[in-house]
Amino acid sequence: MNYCFLDLETTGFDAEKDSIIEISFILQDDQGNELDRFDEVIIPDRSPLNTIVTKITGITQTELDQSGKHWEAIRHIAEQKIGDAIIVGHNIDFDIRFLIAHGINVEQNPRIDTHELARILLVQEESYALEILSEKYGFVHTDAHRAMSDVEASIGLYGFLKQKIEELPTSFLESIQPFFENKTEWYAKTLFTQIAGSPTIPEQVRPPLPPAPPMAESWWERLSSHLPDLSPGHSLFVRQGDSLKGADFLRATAQHLIDEKQQVLIVSPKLSFFPGIQKIPTPEVLFDPQRLQFFLQKREALSDSDTTFYLKCAHRHFLGYRGLDHFDLFFQERDLWREVCLEDDDHPIFQNLLRERETEDLLAISPEAFFRFSDQGIFKDRVLLIDEGELFAEKLLFAPAKNVNLGPYLRTDDEEIAKKTQFFVGNFCKEVIEPKIQHGMTPFPERLRLPRGATYSVFSEALREISSDGEMKDLATKLESPGEKDVRWVVYYPETGNLNFGWWNPEDWREAKQKLGAWKKIILHRHHPSGSNAFFRVFTGVAEGSFLVCDDFFPERSWEIPFEGPSVKSPEFNAFTVEQALKIQSETGGWWAVNFSSLESLKKVFGSLSEVGLPEDISLIGEKVSGGNGKILEKLKVAEKALLCHQKMLQKELTELPIKALIIQKFPFSPPHPLLEEIEEVMKQSKQSFWEEWTEVHVTAHLSRTLSVFPQVEKVVFLDSRHNSGWGKRVIKSQKFLS
Repeated sequence: MNYCFLDLETTGFDAEKDSIIEISFILQDDQGNELDRFDEVIIPDRSPLNTIVTKITGITQTELDQSGKHWEAIRHIAEQKIGDAIIVGHNIDFDIRFLIAHGINVEQNPRIDTHELARILLVQEESYALEILSEKYGFVHTDAHRAMSDVEASIGLYGFLKQKIEELPTSFLESIQPFFENKTEWYAKTLFTQIAGSPTIPEQVRPPLPPAPPMAESWWERLSSHLPDLSPGHSLFVRQGDSLKGADFLRATAQHLIDEKQQVLIVSPKLSFFPGIQKIPTPEVLFDPQRLQFFLQKREALSDSDTTFYLKCAHRHFLGYRGLDHFDLFFQERDLWREVCLEDDDHPIFQNLLRERETEDLLAISPEAFFRFSDQGIFKDRVLLIDEGELFAEKLLFAPAKNVNLGPYLRTDDEEIAKKTQFFVGNFCKEVIEPKIQHGMTPFPERLRLPRGATYSVFSEALREISSDGEMKDLATKLESPGEKDVRWVVYYPETGNLNFGWWNPEDWREAKQKLGAWKKIILHRHHPSGSNAFFRVFTGVAEGSFLVCDDFFPERSWEIPFEGPSVKSPEFNAFTVEQALKIQSETGGWWAVNFSSLESLKKVFGSLSEVGLPEDISLIGEKVSGGNGKILEKLKVAEKALLCHQKMLQKELTELPIKALIIQKFPFSPPHPLLEEIEEVMKQSKQSFWEEWTEVHVTAHLSRTLSVFPQVEKVVFLDSRHNSGWGKRVIKSQKFLS
């Protein structure tokens, strides 16, 4: 059979509503000889060309006017040339959907997706995007996102992946032959069944622990003078300001403590910043090979996407990987992963992992995992080095909360359960949420605190009809007979029609704080404690401690606050942001960033900057707009100059970018949460200021964290007009942002 390497460019993602604006393909025989090629720019006949599509594809209205063909004029020619060929491409199902929706019948054509193959064969890629793989492995890709360039790159990638299949160990190929024979019609299986493979099995080597960063002797002397006082009742607080040197400080401090015969546990939300250190995961991120067999047994046949997931898991298990960071989940695979991961803390795989780690002097763990597993013997008598103290306290507050998500019951293959769940969600929204919010549902999520003590017996019975598993039983009980002090809430997500229920009891929080008091702790934090330690006393139960400030943690930066700017609530504020972004260009040498507190603002400003246009040598890259985080990082690596529109990304690679100027659009407030509303009311009753002791602290911490992502920044432009409010001044001054 012939092979048709194909790619389309379109005006959007909806095959029924959007237009094809370019179609390119190359026909080859089964020996790789080119038989024909086809390349046409198409005049859009559904949704029109826009500036963002032009930015992505390079296709302009001028090119359409000069070279564009009407789809109907070329459709039959393209269909005839494609014929019954095997269609090959990257994310090829997208292109096939568009071809079918636009009248080219390729439903019966075999298809091979190089994206699927790459996800199976290539482990731990930053990104599986075609242009990123082409750049990394040296395929021809002269003009990313132009259809013919993508076609040529797909040919190169396909040949590379076939070579990778030939290098697979023979024993692995033999182990998956029964699966190919009995469980799947995936066409690409022919690539795996017709080769002998390699007798060699790759060997895993654990990377060595990098040496601890050097610490200035004067600073170590200051720190070590407080260590004799370090005890379960007395902690040490280190103010790290807006520097990422906190990670280096923790690593260096850990080494000093280890040299003094102490065992250490780093608790950090940034585990990737501590390479080489053994981590303690949660069971849900560990792979269970036995459950993969259950996954296979309960399906008579696997779809192409399920086949890709199965082969990916089987390949990585064969190589010896067991953690989620090596499995590279893709979209709907998150639901599939729940079927193959460990189910509970008592699983032998997890317990064996803990025993493996016991002899390690230095371990690292996320705050969520720490609060969950702190009773395990592996952590006994270790010194806690706590990174991001404010975020640690927030995780501690939410740690006792229980959550039940109805999403899996909505998406289940059991139609009866899915219908019952949909009915439950509709009734709960109509009878509970809408009367409370006093308006109909909007496109935005609704977070609602359920009245204390209110009972919902009808709904609890409906839940029991949906499922009898443990979490649904717990939720049903909390709806019909809540505890006296229980705080309960529900979140409705209109995009998915999903409900998420949660509940929390203050006694559980107090117990967690009491347990925390039994540890020796060094806590890095960002906010200024103002001498009272109120934040940590209230939210972690830590009442005593010494405070240190390291001047090295506070980079020198100039600050500029335009006093003539519009209000953050003004419709003109995003346009003002665009104006400032363009203004800063000439001062930076070509590397600068704009930080946004919301994705909605980021998208609007990104669109405006795309319309205005930047010099050709400057790459405009937007978080959640230009692809996944891995793709963004790879684009930044090869950019000559770049403007990065940034929201929440926190990858170590960002800290290495030569970004010299940073525009901060707004103060970064955390999303509202019903539990925080409850805490605020309780604090008001005891004459405590929730705003000063929680909100300002977290705004400051998040603002500092944003700055820490870009350590090479020399100038900060702060646009939020609320800087002149009383709390705004306190946030600014507390961080030494301005002299």
